[in-house]
Amino acid sequence: MDEAELAAQGWRLLPTVRYSAALGPTWVRELGGGVEVALDAQPHLANDNFGIVHGGAIMTFADMALGCGVGHAVRDGHPIADAEGSHFVTVQLQVQFAAAAQVGTLIVARPEVVRKTSSLVFVRCLIAAEDRTVASADGIFKLLDPAKAGAMRAG
Repeated sequence: MDEAELAAQGWRLLPTVRYSAALGPTWVRELGGGVEVALDAQPHLANDNFGIVHGGAIMTFADMALGCGVGHAVRDGHPIADAEGSHFVTVQLQVQFAAAAQVGTLIVARPEVVRKTSSLVFVRCLIAAEDRTVASADGIFKLLDPAKAGAMRAG
């Protein structure tokens, strides 16, 4: 599926930099009160031995997708807005692989917030390619106050 087709279906490119950008085009769209996140599984994501999408790429995508779900939950429905006081980091990430994802497919996750406290957000998702579940993921994210986030950025 090309960029024009994705845009026509309501997807918008997720702005990524540094490590996250290495995955390649990642997309997000609003869906029934939540978000969907998609990854265009390009050839550079292939496992060296089998030509399927590398598990590490799936894990990075899972972390990003869960983070988009957290962002949507804490930023009043705006998964990628950079609002004051809405910074968070991954505390725990678990990924269970169920099947291989083929290079060239669109890999899609639908994150779901399970619980939100004053400092933690618990979130999960299924990850699918071509209507087949390839993995599930669970994460815990720590909400940071602005001062803590600023200190982390400063080093």
